Amino acid sequence: MKRVLNRVLIVWGFLIIVSALLGRASIASDNGRAAADFLNIGVGARAASMGEAYTAVTNDASAAYWNPAGLTVLRVPQLTFSHFAWYQDIAFDYLAVSFPVNNRLSLSTSAQYLSYGKIEGYDAQDNPTGEIGSTYDLAATVSLGYRITESLSLGLGAKYVAISLADVKGTALAADIGLRYSAGNAIFGLALSNFGQDLKFDQAENHLPAKIRGGVAVMPFGGNFMASLEAEKPLYGDAAIHNGYEVRFEEKYFLRAGYSFFPRQKDRQFGQGLSFGAGAILGPTQFDYSFTPKEDFGAETIHRFTLSFNLRR
Repeated sequence: MKRVLNRVLIVWGFLIIVSALLGRASIASDNGRAAADFLNIGVGARAASMGEAYTAVTNDASAAYWNPAGLTVLRVPQLTFSHFAWYQDIAFDYLAVSFPVNNRLSLSTSAQYLSYGKIEGYDAQDNPTGEIGSTYDLAATVSLGYRITESLSLGLGAKYVAISLADVKGTALAADIGLRYSAGNAIFGLALSNFGQDLKFDQAENHLPAKIRGGVAVMPFGGNFMASLEAEKPLYGDAAIHNGYEVRFEEKYFLRAGYSFFPRQKDRQFGQGLSFGAGAILGPTQFDYSFTPKEDFGAETIHRFTLSFNLRR
């Protein structure tokens, strides 16, 4: 056990150093030039309500986004769908289907879709030209999780990214990799996301929002209380700190809270600040809800909903 833990720490340390060096080299000349920002929108109401401190926590079909190594926790096939509506008809949806192949291997297919609603077009003289069609952001991912030992799991994902604006399209391929280690009442998670090709859109080429996330989740009183803490470092942006809490009642009801903090950013942005939520397990179905107050707790509160179904075999 000690040998396995030492190997995990060595791999994590190596990945963190490589990511930090790449980020340091890139930020100087490319800060703020990442494309496909919708990949930064976290999926799932449970994760959102826990401040997105979810890399170590993830144990459901949304692991395909947060940490594909978490797919190995699933014991039955699961379908999950998440939705939230933003301002001006913008909506974000996530769909994932995950299933265990055997005691070691789990597979998943998932998709993220950001719709911009109706967008009116105008010519150079500011005359209306009608509605702009085919405007969306899309990512489709095939993921696998492999249990190396009872405590250690590895996850991999292959991702196709596409953005479309008025029939002008850009595409790229990317990969995700994750590790998950369970040690008694503590779980450690590490994930590298969106590492791949630059996305070419029209005449411009920009990096994908590659990032590294590492976190720990602890359950000091068994499974009825969980606290998680996570650090996130984009290669082309500023670091963030996330933390979250979950309390479970009667094995099927949940209350959650979290906070996301960007130390180098003075103004709040999407995904930053307090978050709250609740969940319930009703037979094979789990319902989760979260809301994130924006800025000074004003009108732009974000509500998210997730439905998950265990497809028993």
